[in-house]
Amino acid sequence: MMTIVIVGAGDVGRYIASILSKEQHNIILIDKDPKILEVASVNMDIAIRQGSGTDWQLLDDLMELSPNLLIALTKEDEVNLVCCSIAKNLGYPRTVARVRDSRYLNRTRLDFARIFDVDYFIGPELLVAHDILKYMLSPGSLAVENFSNGSVQMRTFTVPDKWRKFDQPLMELNLPSGVIIGLIYRNKKIIFPHGSDYVHPGDEITVIGETEIIAEIHQFFGIPPKTVNSAVIVGGSLTAVNLAKLLENREISIRLIEKDYNTCVKLSEQLPKCTIINHDAADYNFLLAEKIGKADVFAACTESDEVNLMVGMVAKQAGCKDVIVILSNTSYTPFVASLGLNYAVSPRISAANHILSQVLSGKVTSLVSLYDNQAEIMEINVSPDSKLVGIPLSELGAFLPKDFLIAMIQNRGRVMVADGNKIISPGDSVIVITNPRHLNELEKIF
Repeated sequence: MMTIVIVGAGDVGRYIASILSKEQHNIILIDKDPKILEVASVNMDIAIRQGSGTDWQLLDDLMELSPNLLIALTKEDEVNLVCCSIAKNLGYPRTVARVRDSRYLNRTRLDFARIFDVDYFIGPELLVAHDILKYMLSPGSLAVENFSNGSVQMRTFTVPDKWRKFDQPLMELNLPSGVIIGLIYRNKKIIFPHGSDYVHPGDEITVIGETEIIAEIHQFFGIPPKTVNSAVIVGGSLTAVNLAKLLENREISIRLIEKDYNTCVKLSEQLPKCTIINHDAADYNFLLAEKIGKADVFAACTESDEVNLMVGMVAKQAGCKDVIVILSNTSYTPFVASLGLNYAVSPRISAANHILSQVLSGKVTSLVSLYDNQAEIMEINVSPDSKLVGIPLSELGAFLPKDFLIAMIQNRGRVMVADGNKIISPGDSVIVITNPRHLNELEKIF
């Protein structure tokens, strides 16, 4: 259990405070707005302090609680950087800063992490842009994540209706070597599958394996290949700009629609290779006239969830086959599929996944949350003292709960599917899938 100070009670700050408090960490949430703090304290088991993250006396007073980590998540980059600098000089062991301006991540001239004593930078808008890009380039995928420095990849996708191997248990599917099915999501319930389970048409499944092999897994399940040559982005948000820049680098044709004229002028300067259109993207006739339906991908990236959902539905009616929406409010996520939209991504979840990997850093080096934190996927370093060392995985049933699965093992740079004959060694990295209630047990197990 750790004591964590979070500065900034915005969407991301409150979401991360909620997750960490559920994991039994001691959370102190700081914000200038007393009303936001009051609501947060009612809904979460946390402590609150009204004030500024740059108030050194406030941060110094909290030192008596022996904080392990400070996370600065206000909307002002400069405030977050100064906050981390003050905290580190007061004796806080680790600091995390949210930055919106990607130039702070560029170390060609200045190392801002060293200048401001920041141990880890987090940029939710840039993370979401990368998540969207990974989705765009992955056939049929609902989520994509990399582990083990990119050598292992996770993908979540829907099994096509034409899938005909629904009567074969997993042990008889003959999946490509180097791939494992880690989760099955069916009828709003999560299944941690074993060899006797089945994959049905319409299931959402999460597969994990060697990146090169996962790149071709869509062929095994009969998912058609995917190419992206053109994209339409709606909104002049920072996420939209980051996504457009990533697509520009891949020479993908981009049209960006924004209804505010002054924002369009700024966007034209930032994105010289994009076609900037000043119009309301919710105008159905306009989308038809612009032949938006012929674009390979449509991404609604405004700062309003409601606008993104509405624009996404209008685009779908205009003929767009692949529609992506950004949703800060994760309570909207369950409605995405029923509205006919293809993919939703959340800045909250993207930021939380990366920050949680820092909170649990040491043995846990990466973490991904799925299905609104109902399942966790982690990369864990195995210590010499682990009780699991030297025992074949097939004999570990007594040590591990049923809703816990070791999926992959990385040994001296070699990645292996964790079948029953494999043995874990000290210094290995393992990819595990687990129910969140087991998180606190991981340090003891590994």
